[in-house]
Amino acid sequence: MKQNALLHKQLGQVSPAIKQEMDWSCAIIDKIYSILEHKGISQRELAKRIGCNETQITRWTRGFPNFTLSSLAKLSEALGEPLIKIS
Repeated sequence: MKQNALLHKQLGQVSPAIKQEMDWSCAIIDKIYSILEHKGISQRELAKRIGCNETQITRWTRGFPNFTLSSLAKLSEALGEPLIKIS
């Protein structure tokens, strides 16, 4: 997720744990956008694939969502690629 100067400044004022959470959220959102673009899938189509409305996808891809493991699993399955990897 592209960060503007104000956001970058505010990130400097939060705890390392919150910053890490935000960084992970940004990375997941970036990966979702990249997969959608690469595969030519619209947000509307993604919503249909996981059985939710397009508004939920918009909420996930804007701001800093608190993804659940369940939502990440559904998104990964619908996109055909894992969004996270645990080593």
